[in-house]
Amino acid sequence: MANGDDTEVSTTASAVAATIELGGLRFDVCFREVGATLRVDGHVDGTWTEMLRFDDFVDMPHFHAPADGEPIPFDRASHGEPLAWYVAQIRDHLPEWLEKAGFGDVLPTIDVETVSLNADRLTEAMNACVPAGFLRVPGIGLQRSETSA
Repeated sequence: MANGDDTEVSTTASAVAATIELGGLRFDVCFREVGATLRVDGHVDGTWTEMLRFDDFVDMPHFHAPADGEPIPFDRASHGEPLAWYVAQIRDHLPEWLEKAGFGDVLPTIDVETVSLNADRLTEAMNACVPAGFLRVPGIGLQRSETSA
């Protein structure tokens, strides 16, 4: 269902998956069995293409740059909570990430400022996609709740 702006929202199992279009990019947010995923899609040769992926998993958070590349483990000791770091990277370093992932050619089609100014919407969507049985622990990130066993 649409919620009146450029966000598609669907509700399943007490959680919300969303697609948010910002600045020429599409951000797909969903929850899988092991955690929340944020996919960054852009137009590559006229086709929506997944360029980056941030997996906010309970046990092994990681990210992919490019999205189809090998997982890069997230270091909680160095970076803190995965979701806060992932969104900060999109907000503050999106051009560098796209270049690193091999998608620098799409940068002229992206309004980086719009993405930056609306990055909080990604945090909101990632929080909304978390179902019952999971919670966000300050300083750690996504965890299973005690009652989910």
